[in-house]
Amino acid sequence: MEMWTIRSDGSFDLNMEPFGFTEAYPGIDGLPLRATSVSIHRTTQLTTITYALATGSIEIGLACADNVATLDATVRGMDVAPRSVKVIGGARPTGASRCFKQAHGMGGGSGLLDLKRGQTVESFGITALLGTGSQALVIFSTDHTRFQQRCHIRDSHAEPGAFCLSAAFDTEGIPLAGTQLILPTLRFQTTTDIATGLRQAAESISAFMKARPPRPASYHWCSWYYLYQNLDMKILREYLDGFARLAMDRPLDYFQIDAGYAPSCGDWLLPSTRFPDTLKPAFEMIRKAGYRPAVWIGPFMVGNRSQLFKEHPDWILRDRQGREISYWRHYGEQRVWGYRDEETYILDTSHPEAFAYLRQVFRSLRQWGAEMFKTDFMSWGLHDSTQVRRYTPGKTGVEYFRDVLQMIREEIGQETFWLGCIAPYMPFVGYADAMRIGGDVGASWQGGFGPQNMLQETVGSQHFNNVFWQNDPDVILLRNFHIDLNEDEIVSLALWQALMGGVVATSDPLHEISDSRRALWQFIQPSRDRETAVLPLLTQQNRCLVGVRTLPSGDHCVLVFNPSDRPVLERIRFEELGMKEPLFGFARQLAGSTRLGRLDELLVTLRPHASQLFHLSYRDEAPCGPMLVGQ
Repeated sequence: MEMWTIRSDGSFDLNMEPFGFTEAYPGIDGLPLRATSVSIHRTTQLTTITYALATGSIEIGLACADNVATLDATVRGMDVAPRSVKVIGGARPTGASRCFKQAHGMGGGSGLLDLKRGQTVESFGITALLGTGSQALVIFSTDHTRFQQRCHIRDSHAEPGAFCLSAAFDTEGIPLAGTQLILPTLRFQTTTDIATGLRQAAESISAFMKARPPRPASYHWCSWYYLYQNLDMKILREYLDGFARLAMDRPLDYFQIDAGYAPSCGDWLLPSTRFPDTLKPAFEMIRKAGYRPAVWIGPFMVGNRSQLFKEHPDWILRDRQGREISYWRHYGEQRVWGYRDEETYILDTSHPEAFAYLRQVFRSLRQWGAEMFKTDFMSWGLHDSTQVRRYTPGKTGVEYFRDVLQMIREEIGQETFWLGCIAPYMPFVGYADAMRIGGDVGASWQGGFGPQNMLQETVGSQHFNNVFWQNDPDVILLRNFHIDLNEDEIVSLALWQALMGGVVATSDPLHEISDSRRALWQFIQPSRDRETAVLPLLTQQNRCLVGVRTLPSGDHCVLVFNPSDRPVLERIRFEELGMKEPLFGFARQLAGSTRLGRLDELLVTLRPHASQLFHLSYRDEAPCGPMLVGQ
């Protein structure tokens, strides 16, 4: 028990040099426990601290083995669980000047952060403390089937310049009827390399949550990011005919119809002016063209003008005062995807009839021919049960959410490809084949749809790429018209997104773009292997983005990307890339390769937003073919 120090008042420290925390004390509902008494029981393997409360008790179990410390918590003797249980509260981190934040879901700012005054960091599922190097203390739980687990790091009010760490499980006031509630184990592991530590934590979570077996990277077309909601049967035929005239050495896997096909959110199976005979004929047309049909759907979304809401207003999730919960209100000229709906509500899937309706929707779409589903705005289905009025109460928000995920997988089948979007990550593990990680991309480098968030998330989420699922950074923009991105930006973003080892998709009209842009699309086609890029300079700030992908041949594909607004000169030693000997280097372009000779470092000069792709080999043979083949 040398890692743990326990005091008679029930506070405790963790020492896992050079990191840890001191003066931790549990809490409920955001406040420290008001224990009537504290008892401590020690064995050689476990120390148990029992905090007796006015009603019930909370027991903390502290253990360590194989350089891993664990914390278990059990709630006893309460009729109703607290809203949240802080298994660690008010702790002072030691040895840390930075932290790793795992976002709740898409676009949430995952990555390394400096600990700063006035800043509060909220991290879900995986958190890490770091100093100035790459060593880290990784904190995580593997079980995310019932509760959300989150850590907070914030300023210490008691001591300027110090920080406080808390770790809590959202137990959401579920009924206990006096039975004990065992919370998931919180694990603490030190690692000499943060990237390795995050990957190991993700692998542990993946094993417990029974993540889906890896599948080849999806290579598909999606209708949204050029046509948006304007796709109809006429345009669909035009695109399929245009694609048929292209000579591509690898065809697309899926052809996806995105939002806008239904007459209103929630009326997913009804005909519309764009698809007057529902989606079934569209799926048949796609299949005849040689692609696998794919469809977008927002399962929890219900428009206020939908037939669904008109006929079943009792199927809508409500707040504690009984009012419909509406995340979207559009009372001006803007409407959602051209619909008339002024408000968009949330389906209450605790209602048996609403749940059965949603089951029928997915069953029908699958029977009509859909072989890939993109389920969007999934976070709308995850709510703290203390903050909403459900038709059938009694479970946590995670449990209600995973009931829907389980039903969807049952209806679409195990073989169908499932891409989650705007979704909470941890409860989704075990169901999705792919997951959107970055915010929507757009046609300009600047602005709300610029690539900055996507780049941050590809870095901050790479540890679970091809572990939980294959990451989807969002579509790759290829078109040479109706776009403000320059050539450097188009090429750099395409290479970076493809190199990561996840979804490769576009929404551009491949039959209308220039030959050079189609060549870029073919160049970045994903390989059939499941290799994933590593980010060797993860902890080194103010440097270029550097990704390394090891190819099946044993050669290495290295991309150096300057996302900054200023020119850079970057010197990268092979030792920094994990390579211990000189290799033959080639600078790769779409048109061919330039031999650089035998190297032990790369010296790269880059314009703003530009990149350089290198092929490093043990053989003095120039690569050819797609980027990730390199024959």
